[in-house]
Amino acid sequence: ADLNFIYVVARIFEFLSPEFSRTSLVGIVKDIRESMLEEVDFNKEAKNIESFKRYLETMGLSGQATAPRVYKHCSSRRVLTMERLYGVPLTDLDSISALVSSPENSLITALNVWFGSLLSCESFHADVHAGNLWLLRDGRIGFLDFGIVGRISPKTWAAMEVFLASIATEEYESMASALIQMGATNIDELDTEIVVATGSGRTAVAANVAVDERQMNALFLDLVRVSESYGLKFPREFALLMKQLLYFDRYTRLLAPNMNMLQDQRISVVSNRRMNRYNDSFN
Repeated sequence: ADLNFIYVVARIFEFLSPEFSRTSLVGIVKDIRESMLEEVDFNKEAKNIESFKRYLETMGLSGQATAPRVYKHCSSRRVLTMERLYGVPLTDLDSISALVSSPENSLITALNVWFGSLLSCESFHADVHAGNLWLLRDGRIGFLDFGIVGRISPKTWAAMEVFLASIATEEYESMASALIQMGATNIDELDTEIVVATGSGRTAVAANVAVDERQMNALFLDLVRVSESYGLKFPREFALLMKQLLYFDRYTRLLAPNMNMLQDQRISVVSNRRMNRYNDSFN
């Protein structure tokens, strides 16, 4: 009910204020509302789990990560019966250190499995808070609760890859090209000042380490606000995707404080071929 009210209010503001219609917030609220409506349909969640497990098997990742097995004969639209997994959240450093010798390697595994699912799975896990991402007793990464998932087109993710890599390296021309490609603006060129401000806004958000669920939402909306103050409107997939990256940024600071998530060669985030292609578009 609350989300319905917020969505209706956002639509009214969009109608009354042309300035508000430029923002991403209406689309973000709509996506969150639709995702939460899907979350209460356990038949859909069961399909999401099965899709993820097929992805793990196809990519040969079942020895590195898993999701609970669904017992279909005991499940329905309102009841979901699954196997119980035993492990600890990725925020529990002491317990993780007792299970594995390198918490950093476990985090890298989680990152690579999740990044790989963006294009190799029908949907990606779009709620990777600590309660849903565990290190299991057998050393594998456990992905739990597939009620909220996201889907992203190859074109949008290709632009997102370059956008993220450009933030890490402060290559503002590549960042501008990526923003244009993902549809954040309908102009052919972006002023460098706008791009710098957007990148700085994301960096400021990521700099906060000790954040809870409410603060995470506030930080994400602050990033959107900074971007939109310069007239940028991100695609709807951006909302779910960026929030997951903020979660992973938090885990990185806890488990591997010296690792740069966007630049580490052990993490398959960005393709050099794509990066070069966007660089060439400005030459």
